[in-house]
Amino acid sequence: MANPTYDFYSVDASVMIKLKDMLPYDLFKQAWDEIARLISKDCWKIFDSVADEIHGEAIKKWLSDNGQAIVKFNPRINEYINVLMADLQKKNLMMIDPMSLKSNADPFVVMLALYLEERDLSDLRQKTNDTTCCVLTNEVPKPNKINIPVVCDHYGIPYKSLFDFMRHHGWRITVNVQNP
Repeated sequence: MANPTYDFYSVDASVMIKLKDMLPYDLFKQAWDEIARLISKDCWKIFDSVADEIHGEAIKKWLSDNGQAIVKFNPRINEYINVLMADLQKKNLMMIDPMSLKSNADPFVVMLALYLEERDLSDLRQKTNDTTCCVLTNEVPKPNKINIPVVCDHYGIPYKSLFDFMRHHGWRITVNVQNP
Protein backbone atom coordinates (compact mmCIF):
# COMPACT_ATOMS: atom_id res chain seq x y z
CA MET A 1 0.00 0.00 0.00
CA ALA A 2 1.34 3.43 -0.94
CA ASN A 3 1.99 6.04 1.70
CA PRO A 4 -0.86 8.50 2.06
CA THR A 5 -0.22 11.98 0.78
CA TYR A 6 -1.06 15.08 2.73
CA ASP A 7 -2.16 18.46 1.48
CA PHE A 8 -0.38 20.25 4.34
CA TYR A 9 2.14 19.77 7.11
CA SER A 10 1.80 21.78 10.32
CA VAL A 11 5.36 21.99 11.61
CA ASP A 12 6.38 22.11 15.27
CA ALA A 13 9.43 24.09 16.33
CA SER A 14 11.04 20.81 17.48
CA VAL A 15 11.23 19.67 13.84
CA MET A 16 12.87 22.86 12.64
CA ILE A 17 15.32 22.77 15.56
CA LYS A 18 16.23 19.15 14.82
CA LEU A 19 16.70 20.01 11.14
CA LYS A 20 18.96 22.89 12.09
CA ASP A 21 20.99 20.82 14.54
CA MET A 22 21.20 17.49 12.70
CA LEU A 23 21.14 18.63 9.08
CA PRO A 24 22.84 22.03 9.02
CA TYR A 25 22.09 23.99 5.88
CA ASP A 26 25.72 24.35 4.81
CA LEU A 27 26.21 20.54 4.83
CA PHE A 28 22.75 19.31 3.77
CA LYS A 29 21.55 21.97 1.34
CA GLN A 30 19.56 19.43 -0.72
CA ALA A 31 17.37 18.56 2.28
CA TRP A 32 16.64 22.24 2.87
CA ASP A 33 15.99 22.74 -0.85
CA GLU A 34 13.40 19.93 -0.69
CA ILE A 35 11.65 21.67 2.19
CA ALA A 36 11.76 24.93 0.22
CA ARG A 37 10.12 23.03 -2.66
CA LEU A 38 7.33 21.92 -0.31
CA ILE A 39 6.96 25.51 0.83
CA SER A 40 6.69 26.67 -2.78
CA LYS A 41 3.90 24.10 -3.24
CA ASP A 42 2.23 25.76 -0.23
CA CYS A 43 2.12 22.60 1.89
CA TRP A 44 4.86 23.10 4.59
CA LYS A 45 3.35 25.48 7.16
CA ILE A 46 4.48 26.85 10.50
CA PHE A 47 2.45 29.22 12.65
CA ASP A 48 4.23 32.49 13.43
CA SER A 49 4.27 32.02 17.23
CA VAL A 50 5.75 28.52 16.68
CA ALA A 51 8.42 30.00 14.41
CA ASP A 52 9.23 32.47 17.20
CA GLU A 53 10.39 29.52 19.36
CA ILE A 54 13.20 28.77 16.89
CA HIS A 55 16.51 30.43 17.65
CA GLY A 56 19.67 30.88 15.64
CA GLU A 57 20.69 33.41 13.04
CA ALA A 58 20.95 30.98 10.11
CA ILE A 59 17.56 29.32 10.68
CA LYS A 60 15.87 32.69 11.25
CA LYS A 61 17.30 33.90 7.94
CA TRP A 62 16.17 30.70 6.20
CA LEU A 63 12.65 31.14 7.61
CA SER A 64 12.65 34.77 6.50
CA ASP A 65 13.77 33.74 3.00
CA ASN A 66 10.98 31.12 2.97
CA GLY A 67 8.36 33.34 4.58
CA GLN A 68 5.55 31.74 2.57
CA ALA A 69 5.71 28.89 5.13
CA ILE A 70 4.78 31.17 8.03
CA VAL A 71 1.08 31.48 8.76
CA LYS A 72 0.18 34.76 10.40
CA PHE A 73 -2.52 35.34 12.97
CA ASN A 74 -5.90 36.30 11.49
CA PRO A 75 -9.52 36.44 12.73
CA ARG A 76 -10.31 32.90 11.52
CA ILE A 77 -7.26 31.50 13.32
CA ASN A 78 -8.45 33.36 16.42
CA GLU A 79 -11.74 31.45 16.19
CA TYR A 80 -9.91 28.13 15.87
CA ILE A 81 -7.56 28.73 18.80
CA ASN A 82 -10.42 29.91 21.04
CA VAL A 83 -12.55 26.84 20.21
CA LEU A 84 -9.57 24.48 20.56
CA MET A 85 -8.51 25.83 23.95
CA ALA A 86 -12.09 25.71 25.30
CA ASP A 87 -12.52 22.17 23.94
CA LEU A 88 -9.22 21.00 25.44
CA GLN A 89 -10.14 22.47 28.81
CA LYS A 90 -13.59 20.84 28.71
CA LYS A 91 -12.03 17.47 27.91
CA ASN A 92 -9.23 17.89 30.49
CA LEU A 93 -6.57 17.84 27.76
CA MET A 94 -4.76 21.04 28.69
CA MET A 95 -1.47 21.36 26.82
CA ILE A 96 -0.27 24.39 28.74
CA ASP A 97 0.53 24.48 32.43
CA PRO A 98 -1.08 27.71 33.67
CA MET A 99 1.50 27.86 36.47
CA SER A 100 4.44 27.82 34.06
CA LEU A 101 6.07 31.02 32.90
CA LYS A 102 7.59 29.19 29.92
CA SER A 103 6.21 30.03 26.50
CA ASN A 104 4.41 27.13 24.85
CA ALA A 105 3.19 27.28 21.26
CA ASP A 106 2.17 23.60 21.11
CA PRO A 107 -1.58 24.30 20.89
CA PHE A 108 -0.88 26.44 17.82
CA VAL A 109 0.69 23.46 16.02
CA VAL A 110 -2.51 21.45 16.46
CA MET A 111 -4.73 24.47 15.82
CA LEU A 112 -2.96 25.11 12.51
CA ALA A 113 -3.69 21.55 11.38
CA LEU A 114 -7.37 21.98 12.30
CA TYR A 115 -7.45 25.36 10.54
CA LEU A 116 -5.77 24.05 7.38
CA GLU A 117 -8.23 21.15 7.24
CA GLU A 118 -11.07 23.66 7.78
CA ARG A 119 -12.49 21.53 10.59
CA ASP A 120 -16.02 22.19 11.80
CA LEU A 121 -15.80 24.81 14.55
CA SER A 122 -18.85 23.34 16.29
CA ASP A 123 -17.01 19.98 16.59
CA LEU A 124 -13.29 20.03 15.80
CA ARG A 125 -13.27 16.26 15.42
CA GLN A 126 -15.45 16.59 12.32
CA LYS A 127 -13.86 17.12 8.93
CA THR A 128 -15.69 19.31 6.45
CA ASN A 129 -13.77 18.23 3.32
CA ASP A 130 -11.05 15.90 2.05
CA THR A 131 -8.13 18.22 2.88
CA THR A 132 -5.52 16.47 5.02
CA CYS A 133 -2.86 17.88 7.29
CA CYS A 134 -0.14 15.92 9.07
CA VAL A 135 1.52 17.43 12.13
CA LEU A 136 5.30 17.20 12.16
CA THR A 137 6.65 17.01 15.70
CA ASN A 138 9.45 15.21 17.47
CA GLU A 139 7.29 14.77 20.56
CA VAL A 140 6.15 11.24 21.35
CA PRO A 141 3.13 10.14 23.37
CA LYS A 142 4.00 9.92 27.07
CA PRO A 143 2.01 8.44 29.94
CA ASN A 144 0.35 11.07 32.11
CA LYS A 145 1.41 13.95 29.82
CA ILE A 146 -0.81 15.86 27.45
CA ASN A 147 1.30 16.78 24.44
CA ILE A 148 0.97 17.24 20.69
CA PRO A 149 0.64 13.51 19.80
CA VAL A 150 -2.03 12.94 22.46
CA VAL A 151 -4.09 15.88 21.21
CA CYS A 152 -3.55 14.86 17.56
CA ASP A 153 -4.87 11.39 18.41
CA HIS A 154 -7.92 12.95 20.08
CA TYR A 155 -8.77 14.95 16.94
CA GLY A 156 -7.77 12.25 14.45
CA ILE A 157 -4.85 14.21 13.03
CA PRO A 158 -1.91 12.14 11.77
CA TYR A 159 1.54 13.10 13.04
CA LYS A 160 5.11 12.16 12.22
CA SER A 161 8.59 12.85 13.50
CA LEU A 162 11.11 14.53 11.23
CA PHE A 163 12.78 11.23 10.37
CA ASP A 164 9.44 9.48 9.81
CA PHE A 165 8.51 12.34 7.46
CA MET A 166 11.77 11.79 5.57
CA ARG A 167 11.11 8.04 5.35
CA HIS A 168 7.52 8.69 4.27
CA HIS A 169 8.78 10.78 1.35
CA GLY A 170 11.57 8.37 0.46
CA TRP A 171 14.42 10.71 1.29
CA ARG A 172 17.90 9.25 1.02
CA ILE A 173 20.67 11.56 2.11
CA THR A 174 24.02 10.84 0.56
CA VAL A 175 27.39 12.28 1.41
CA ASN A 176 29.80 13.58 -1.17
CA VAL A 177 33.17 14.09 0.52
CA GLN A 178 35.58 16.49 -1.10
CA ASN A 179 39.07 15.80 0.24
CA PRO A 180 41.48 18.72 0.29
